[in-house]
Amino acid sequence: MSAYQNFLDFFSMRNKERLDGLSESYFTPMTREERGMAFEFLLKRVEQGGTEESVNGLFRADERRAIEPIKRLLASGALNGEAQIAAAWNLYRIERDPGLLSIFVRFMSDPDTELREKAAYYVPSDQLTGELKSALQGMIRTETDQTASINAVNKLLACYEVTRESVDKETFSSFYRGLRIDDPAMKEQTFKRLDSLYD
Repeated sequence: MSAYQNFLDFFSMRNKERLDGLSESYFTPMTREERGMAFEFLLKRVEQGGTEESVNGLFRADERRAIEPIKRLLASGALNGEAQIAAAWNLYRIERDPGLLSIFVRFMSDPDTELREKAAYYVPSDQLTGELKSALQGMIRTETDQTASINAVNKLLACYEVTRESVDKETFSSFYRGLRIDDPAMKEQTFKRLDSLYD
């Protein structure tokens, strides 16, 4: 079986491998021609609204070639929510454009829980703008979905470089508990502690 046929077969799977997504292992054995065919196949799917899987696959098939069509589709509003988040994540990874952060911020208040979860999970943590900080704090104050709330807490801490690797366990736990607690006053106090210690 050719590597390209193996790639096509992926889209009819309904098992764990499909859930794991289109990994690099589908593209590595392809010839240049097959990669081009895979790129065109994925681009058609993305042009119809796209998914996280199809956008990520497009960048795996040919990262440099994916940039322009993804920028165009993102600007035109042709992508659905999941695809917009994946597009912004992939573009930011390459270009570090802070203008892309507003896409994640917008989805942090979306009515769709899954989009809020993904926006908080995928938003880059290396540029804590005022807009991003407000959006993450807003989620931490009001989010009712546990996964979305945890993603927002983890991301805000990462923005301040407070991770399990960068600080001791006790310090991390103190900040984490302060943001996850049901007490609004304690959350506000923890926001202030983060600002005073790490801003």
